[in-house]
Amino acid sequence: MRIMAVDDEFLALEDFEDTCRSLGITDEIVKFSNPLDALEYVAKNKVDIAFLDIEMPVIKGIELAKRIKALSKNTRIIFTTGYSNYALEAFAADAVDYVLKPYEAASIRKAYDKALLVKEADEGSHIFIKTFGYFDVFVDGKSVNFSSAKSKELLALLVDRNGGIVSTEQAISVLWEGRAYDETVQSLFRKVLRSLRTTLEEAGILEILVDNRNQRSVDKSKFICDYYELIEKGRNENTKYFGKYMEQYSWAVATQEQIDKMYN
Repeated sequence: MRIMAVDDEFLALEDFEDTCRSLGITDEIVKFSNPLDALEYVAKNKVDIAFLDIEMPVIKGIELAKRIKALSKNTRIIFTTGYSNYALEAFAADAVDYVLKPYEAASIRKAYDKALLVKEADEGSHIFIKTFGYFDVFVDGKSVNFSSAKSKELLALLVDRNGGIVSTEQAISVLWEGRAYDETVQSLFRKVLRSLRTTLEEAGILEILVDNRNQRSVDKSKFICDYYELIEKGRNENTKYFGKYMEQYSWAVATQEQIDKMYN
């Protein structure tokens, strides 16, 4: 188990850890005074329980909780604050519990034990990415609407790379084939990436995207994909391939040829 504590007051973080240790809680505890650093950590690491202060500069605790949930839906959120008037808003943000400062050992223990009782959701099974025929993304059976065709194509490219890392320059060379790698096209790419992040966040599936500065990929463990199933299981009675792969993208022909060789 890993616990994350986020509070802009360093002494509050120290007090929180001391209280946990006095209770015999031996889980790993990571502490952040900057919410942005906490978000970056969640994007790369599993966090089981997050204790979040509500009144913080840069990002308020309620908003931070929503962003964490978009990245990691199984992270249990517990709010900590010196103000009792946030309770309704906190539970509306899918919080497990609400602890008032100054910390009382009994309150921390109660919130911790309550978080342990929350059952993890089945990661990724509700997300299906279809590549045979046209590329599309489905969440609980409903297709995701992309506001930008290029952002959808960027995600398709990352899926096509089978979890491999795609740099900014590599992505641009595919999405804007033949175009010079200059500041103008780099600016276009940044807009497309922002649009993709927004679409995935609104669909509640931002966790499928791994975005580390100049390196992007997809987290294959977060979704089901017909192409990946064919690679892993081979041709069988459940295979959905019918000779077409990401038809709307010319660059996908190379992968289709590989699939045809494997399939036949």
